[in-house]
Amino acid sequence: MSPRRAPGDRYTARAYARAIARACRKAGVPEWGPNRLRHSRATELRGFGLDVVKTVLGHSKVETSEVYAEKDMLAAIELVSRIG
Repeated sequence: MSPRRAPGDRYTARAYARAIARACRKAGVPEWGPNRLRHSRATELRGFGLDVVKTVLGHSKVETSEVYAEKDMLAAIELVSRIG
């Protein structure tokens, strides 16, 4: 299958989203979008502090990073079970 148009010098966010959706359908898994990668990475980095998350994701405000970095509920439950 040949491309419909000549490739550009970079991918657009929309092109990434289409490629991921196509791959998910082909693999038979639920579809997800590229923004989920930002959320996952932000959540992984949250343990290093929200300022690190802010820097890595390029946010100007730490409040924006809080939206992306989900709270680590398992860590909170573990801590509460240890300290009571």
